[in-house]
Amino acid sequence: MLTARRGERLRALAEELAGEIAVVEGDITDPATAQACLAAAGNTVGGIVANAGAMPIAPLASATLDDWIHTVDVNLKGVLHLVHAALRAMPAGGDIVLVSSVAGRVPFPSAAVYSATKAALNCMAEALRAETAAAMKHGGPPVRVTNILPGAVATELPVSIRDDATRAGTEGYYESLPHVLDPHDVAEAIAFALEQPPHVSINELVIRPTGMVR
Repeated sequence: MLTARRGERLRALAEELAGEIAVVEGDITDPATAQACLAAAGNTVGGIVANAGAMPIAPLASATLDDWIHTVDVNLKGVLHLVHAALRAMPAGGDIVLVSSVAGRVPFPSAAVYSATKAALNCMAEALRAETAAAMKHGGPPVRVTNILPGAVATELPVSIRDDATRAGTEGYYESLPHVLDPHDVAEAIAFALEQPPHVSINELVIRPTGMVR
C-alpha cells in the first residue's frame, strides 16, 4: 500500500516492486487520505511506515506562520492521521515505523519548528511503544514500534526551503560532507528492524553519514 501526493512516481514505484501493490494518490495532511489507504488495503494492515516530511526552514524572525503550520500539518499531523487509522486496522498486531530526524534530538538554527515536529515524533514513538507493550499483558495484539532518526539524506527535502540564504546554507552543508545517506540506506535500516524475530523490537535507530558531526 503506497500513498503520496505525486501519483506518477507512486505508480512508477509500484511497477518496480514485486507483489500486489495498491496506490492511493493523496495529501496525508487530509485525514481522508489515511482512510482511503485503509479501504484500499481491505481495512486490515500488518503495519505502516510513516515517512512524511516538509522542511521550509528559515530563521524564526523571518519565517512565515504559514510555513510553520504546514510543517506541523505534514510532519506531525500527517503521521498522526496514519497511526490513528492503522491502530484500528491491526487486530493481529504488526509494525509501526515512524521516520523522524536527528534534528529532533539536535536542533539547529533556522529549524526550530521542523526540529520541534521531529522531537514530538520521538516522544510519540516512545509513548506508543510503552502503551502497546503494556496492552500485550492484557491480551492486546503484539505491536512493535520503531523510530528511525536519519541524518543528511540525498532527497528533495531541501527544495521545500523557500528562504534563499537558508537553502544555500543547507545545500552547502550537505556538500561539505564526505558522503550523505542514500534513501536506500534508510530503507535497509527499516528492513533490518522489520526482519527481526517477533519477540525482538528495535525501538530506535539513529542513522547518520559517517562524516556528519551534528
